[in-house]
This record gives sequence, C-alpha cells and structure tokens, in this order.
Amino acid sequence: MESGGSLKARVYYRTNPPEVVLQKDGKDVLSYKTVEELVETHIKGLLASPEQDSRIILDIRKKYRPSSDHSK
Repeated sequence: MESGGSLKARVYYRTNPPEVVLQKDGKDVLSYKTVEELVETHIKGLLASPEQDSRIILDIRKKYRPSSDHSK
C-alpha cells in the first residue's frame, strides 16, 4: 500500500482463459468475459449508488449504449 492509504487497482487482459481482470493491491478480485461486461457492471454500480450525482448519471445514460444498440 502507498503512503496515505491509497489502494492500487488495474485492469488487464488474460489470454487463458480469455477475460478482463480487475486487480486491486496486487490481487485479482474480479474477472469479466468482455470489456463491455466490466463497463456495464461498473455503470450499474454507479446507478445503484445512493450518492449519485444526477449530472454524472445523465451523462452516462447519454453516452453508454450496450453493444446490441450500436446500430442506433
């Protein structure tokens, strides 16, 4: 851990099995089949948060479209 109590997190791609992995403090904590799944999960968490900023939520809803909506 860094001084000041900061936690380090990173995302990386694993090839076998193919997945996107979230690592925190050097430990794998979550994995997703696709980047889209990671983003969707993160957005759902933001939307469910009781400390939502309505401007951020509106911006997310304008910008984010699941991969099935790319034709719109």
